[in-house]
Amino acid sequence: MSSNTVSQTPSELVRDNIRNLKAYQPGKPIEEVEREIGITGAIKLASNENPLGPSPLAIEAAAKTIGDSHLYPDGAAYYLRRDLADMHGIDPERLVFGSGCNEVIQMLISAFCVPGRDQVLSHKYAFISYRLQTLAHDCEFVEADVTENLGCDVDALLAKVTEKTRLIFVANPNNPTGAHLDRKSLEKLLANVPSHAIVVIDEAYHEYADVADDDYPKSQDYAQDRPLLVTLRTFSKIYGLAGMRVGYGICSKEVADFLNRLRRPFNVNLIGQEAARAALADSAHVARSAELARSGIAKFRSVAPELGVVAYPSLGNFLLIDVKRPAQEVYDGLLRRGVIVRPMAVWGLATHLRISIGTEEQTERCIGALRSVLS
Repeated sequence: MSSNTVSQTPSELVRDNIRNLKAYQPGKPIEEVEREIGITGAIKLASNENPLGPSPLAIEAAAKTIGDSHLYPDGAAYYLRRDLADMHGIDPERLVFGSGCNEVIQMLISAFCVPGRDQVLSHKYAFISYRLQTLAHDCEFVEADVTENLGCDVDALLAKVTEKTRLIFVANPNNPTGAHLDRKSLEKLLANVPSHAIVVIDEAYHEYADVADDDYPKSQDYAQDRPLLVTLRTFSKIYGLAGMRVGYGICSKEVADFLNRLRRPFNVNLIGQEAARAALADSAHVARSAELARSGIAKFRSVAPELGVVAYPSLGNFLLIDVKRPAQEVYDGLLRRGVIVRPMAVWGLATHLRISIGTEEQTERCIGALRSVLS
């Protein structure tokens, strides 16, 4: 190589779509926040985590498995696959596993979208990973308008479908708004989507929303009539295993086969697989977690009028509030009081905060801090 050769910079070599992409910014650890602002005893209500933690059965299973960490995990997740197939009443070959649902989202876009040609469709204020993963794959991300309550407007979504649409992502319930598609709306969507588009229903918060009311549908009830339907589920939310990174998709065998050709070997770790299996067996823990979330949301919504904020309905373990002023100011005020929530400006909601539901004590503390800041 000539000594006169000038090396190019990474910025000159990187693909244009990656150069222009803004990285996802996760929240800081509690310890770092406390150090930065000089407080102790902070509570984190920013990441929609289960405040009860994992099931004791999952903790026990993880502890028993840690001694086998020198071994590779089962690359096919055979036992977890079997347990989930039994729970859902489906063929095990219809399951595909990811290191969290984010990896399954990435695999779907990689498998079915041609860079520079195809479109991925969702709606405003949807889970931000749909957009980030689409742009990372150099595809066009299209957003439809939403309802008055910031939920998915099926008519607006269908109006955005073109011949280039390959994937349609709808979270039910949706993060960060908490809104959900009712049965009639989901059926309308599935009945009118053209055959060249795959519909992905992200049910990360399904177990929180799975109430007796027939208003909330299970997307897999329609899988027989809609082969291009994918359902996403995760162990990160109600099962309390966010740190284990275990997610999965339910789809046709053919779709699963294509996704598995992209899936990284051993992508779901050994400890996570065993913890997830144990978590499935603890229905009582799931029920307690769901009840805690519902009661916390009800509490926030009951005090919203006196606080002068709008608290949107939610079927998740979080809720969105409009504080009617620049949310960053309220976020900073809560932070100084040791309450960490999530400002929504990156979603285009400059006056909104997303608040995860914590324990009863944490909920009371957050409401008290809100009252103090807003007064």
